Parts: sequence; C-alpha cells; structure tokens
Amino acid sequence: MWLTSTQPEGAARFRAQTGTLADLVAAHPEVLGHWARQLFGDEMPLFAKFIHTDFPSRVHLGFRRAVRRDELLGWLEREQELLRILVGALRVPDAGAFAAYHSRYARWASDQALEGWRRDDDEAAATQLACFVDAALDLPGWLRAVRENRCAIVDTLNEVDLRRESGHLLLTAAGVLHGIFGLSHQTHPLDRTRVPLETLYRGLAERSLAGASDAELGRMIDQAGLGELRRENGAPPKNEAWLATDVDGAPVLFEPQQSSDTTYSVADFYTPLTWSTNGVRFRKGGAAHGLATRELSEILDHLDLGATSVEAVRRLPKAVPGASRDGAELFCLVDEPRAWPFFTTYQLELQGQFRASPPAGVFQELVVLRGRVELGDDDGARGELSPGAPAFIPATLDGPYSLSAHEPATVLILGVPGPRGGAPVVSTGRT
Repeated sequence: MWLTSTQPEGAARFRAQTGTLADLVAAHPEVLGHWARQLFGDEMPLFAKFIHTDFPSRVHLGFRRAVRRDELLGWLEREQELLRILVGALRVPDAGAFAAYHSRYARWASDQALEGWRRDDDEAAATQLACFVDAALDLPGWLRAVRENRCAIVDTLNEVDLRRESGHLLLTAAGVLHGIFGLSHQTHPLDRTRVPLETLYRGLAERSLAGASDAELGRMIDQAGLGELRRENGAPPKNEAWLATDVDGAPVLFEPQQSSDTTYSVADFYTPLTWSTNGVRFRKGGAAHGLATRELSEILDHLDLGATSVEAVRRLPKAVPGASRDGAELFCLVDEPRAWPFFTTYQLELQGQFRASPPAGVFQELVVLRGRVELGDDDGARGELSPGAPAFIPATLDGPYSLSAHEPATVLILGVPGPRGGAPVVSTGRT
C-alpha cells in the first residue's frame, strides 16, 4: 500500500478535494519548506508504504561476510542458467495450469527458504511438480542443483527474523543486497549526494551551534552544489528503512524511502516466472532468457560487497527529552543527518492529545500504524487518520497541528532533516 507517494503509478490523492499530492507539490513547491527545497530540490523527497506478503516474516539484509565479485556473479549466472533449463522443460498449456504449477513451486521455495535451501526433499518435490515438466528433465537433479546454488548465495547473507525486530527500524541503504522472503533479492540506485550531504550536515550543525544565521546556513547549502550532483544520478536514488509491525492484525513492514521506485533485482527465488499472453516468461530481465551476464554485472556495480552489521543498522525508539505530555509519548527512531541524511522518523504513542509543528522550513508526513486519530489545527478538525489514511503537513502551515486519540494509537512522523534539527516542535496551549 503506497501511502504518501507522488509517483505517477501510485500517486496519493486527497480525501476531501480533487488532485494528488504530486499536483500540490508541483503547483506549490513552497509546501515542502525552504530548507527542504534547498537541500533536496522541488520534488517530494520521500514517501511511505506498507508491505505485506504471505511468505515468512524474514528478510535478508546485507552480506554477513565480504564476497568476491566473481564469486557472486558466478552464482547469479548459474541461477539464470538453471531457470532457462526449467523454462525449456515446462509443459503448462494455459494460465490455469501455470497457476497450479506456481502454487506448488512457491510452497516448495518458501519451505526451502526457511531452512536455508538445505532441506533434502528433491524426490518428494519432483513428484509434486512432475506433471508440469517434460519427463526428459532429471527433475530431482535439477531441484538439487538449484538448492545448492541458492544455499551458497543465502549463506553469505544476514538472515533477520522480523518477529524479533518488531518496533525496530532497520536502515537499508542503497547498495545493500536485501530481500523480503517471498520477493526478489535486490538493491537500488546509489545517491551521489550522500557523502556531500553528510559532510554538509556536520558543518551545518557546527555553525548552527556557533550561532550562525539562516542566511549563512543557506549559503553553505548553496555552495555544496547538491543540485548538480543530483543531476548526475543515473536513476532516482533509493535509500529506505524497514519497521516490522502489525497493522490491523497482519504482520507488515512499514517502509519509509526516498521517492524512487527504481529497483535492481539480481535473483527471484520465489516468483522467477510468470504467465503472459505468449506463455511462460521470466519476471525479471528478458522474457525468454531472464537476466543476462551483462545485466547482472551492471547491477553488481551498485552493490556493496562488504559485510553489513545488522546491529549497526538497527535503530530502537529513544524517548525525546521534554517532548512527552499526559497521554502522548514521543520517540525518535532515526534523526541522524550526519550519517543518514535522507529522512527522519519519529514515533508517537498517543492516548490523548498532541500538538506540534514541523521544524522550520520542513514538511511532515503522518502515518498511523494503529488506532484512529483526529487531525486538526486551530481552525478546527481536518479529518480522521487511520492506517490507510495518512496526512501531509505542509511547511507553510500557520500554527501547530493537533492529534487526538481516545484509545491507544501509534503515529509515525516523517520528514527530512533541516539544518537546525528534525524533531517535531512540540507546543502547548493555543497560538
């Protein structure tokens, strides 16, 4: 569920008026705030979504040990080679037959993934799939070869049980190979502004503490040349994060991310094939041949082949000093622009009322994980928020907004870091 997207294929629409969030930002970029625009440009720099699959609540997140490029490329080439053999041997005459085949294949893949592809059930699995495959193929041997190759790949990766990470934010940087069980293993385009942004935020923090004026901070941002660096990005960059939670009783990954839907998939263990009007085809890469070596090699150019520490990318909620009120507790999940300059995330536990404003010159997005929350301002109620109904708080809002809940609710507050901090500005009383 795309919640606050300005992407054409899933643009968020307003509940009580015509048009989309993208339309608003295009017509009135000032709603993003002057700091957000100076740092990230005139387009919406982030959006949020919920992800739910029917597969196990586990993910792969980065390599647990460094891998050699040629080693990984060899495994990925082998995966595509084995799938081409399967495509040539499949005997599924129509969409119904393919759906029956895929149901059995996906169940086998899901069970294998839980055991690191080490489960020796080749004969039993072959019996289940044999009616869909040419008898000339040694199906048990093919299944074993697939398992051994996939085992070699996943053995290099960190496997994370999301049930043990509930409420933790996992920072998933572009370049880190990752995969939600049931979906493909992938990475995303790198952001050429990352290192300059981190350096810039360090300088902004130092100058702000030293009493620098807004004009001086603005000149520092201009001198960083961020716009030119953004134009050098080969594709819209995507750094993201995962928060394992429950929404309406279902296990869900909440994902804040940069506003990009560009994904580089290196392997799809669960749904490698699909049905089209021309029959069976690869889901990724060429319809008949999948991902070629050249394509795989290009994707590896975007991968960090070093080890990723899950502990280093895990963020736990930390109470924000002085921000809690009766019935409202505010926690920080991530606000570290000198190390993570893409977005901030705060968590509000609410059973009462909360009044706040975005940081000066910055917008906010509000996403409800549980409960129903009334949103208002000093002119009165604006509407009810729920897990499927987020809100956009423009930087141009005159005065604070209020959130009211009569039963326990959880609200995530997203934004981009400003030069003087990214925390919601908590207020009391009418203004």
